[in-house]
Amino acid sequence: MEKQVLDSPFTKKEYLNLVKQFNDRQDEIFDDFAISGNTIVNIGNREFVDYRPTIDINSETFINNSVSKINLDSLHYFQIKKMLQNELFKSIVIKKSDIAVNLMLPDLYEDYLQNLTKKNRHELNRKKRKFSDQIDSFELLESKEKEIFDTFVSQHKKSKGEKGKFMTKDTEAYFENLLKLDDWKIYYLKTNKGVVSTAFCYESKKGCYLYNSSRDNKFNSINPGIFLNDLIIQRLIQKGKCFFDFLKGTERYKFDLGGQSVQLYDLYIKL
Repeated sequence: MEKQVLDSPFTKKEYLNLVKQFNDRQDEIFDDFAISGNTIVNIGNREFVDYRPTIDINSETFINNSVSKINLDSLHYFQIKKMLQNELFKSIVIKKSDIAVNLMLPDLYEDYLQNLTKKNRHELNRKKRKFSDQIDSFELLESKEKEIFDTFVSQHKKSKGEKGKFMTKDTEAYFENLLKLDDWKIYYLKTNKGVVSTAFCYESKKGCYLYNSSRDNKFNSINPGIFLNDLIIQRLIQKGKCFFDFLKGTERYKFDLGGQSVQLYDLYIKL
């Protein structure tokens, strides 16, 4: 899991440079962290950044910037252990925070199905039959084109509740710039009734990180998101990928598809 976190898009310079543009505080920005007042913090809102780079801070940084505290979020335990090796810290508080969900992929799709619980395997097959009964033709495609991006945004804005409020102008601009970066793409489910679901992803040589998704709510009764994710899992296995990382959030579908919890932590340090 360590390599999966450190190879994630959220630790890369091009991503951090983008996040800096949308930073929600007036902080002094460094390469992979920021200083707010007298406190070292992460770059970017935790609601948008799923994993964090491992920060290596020297005593000179503390002294030159009058740093007295470090407040970091969304850290994996291996990052916590590394931070604890510093002897300058006076007090340390570690709190369980967000949970990510990760799915390790076998070599064959048939093995993936067998690895599901009997109940989840039955439910997945039932939902796939229900979808196929109402949709005459479908195809899993991927794109970086504006037309598909606009569909992703539009489906968000038409959603009810918090999901519908999520896609503000600033958020839309952030996602539009994100899609321009290398290895980001939108998987989408094209059917005879239009695009019914999308998945905004980052795909590396080893696996795929599911960052966000949308769906046409007219088709909620046939679970287009589940059908799309199942097709992505099949595609990733065919490509020889090792994992499908659902990232932060404990939505039920992630576990129904075989995902396992990954505990993340917040770290509060006084110098």
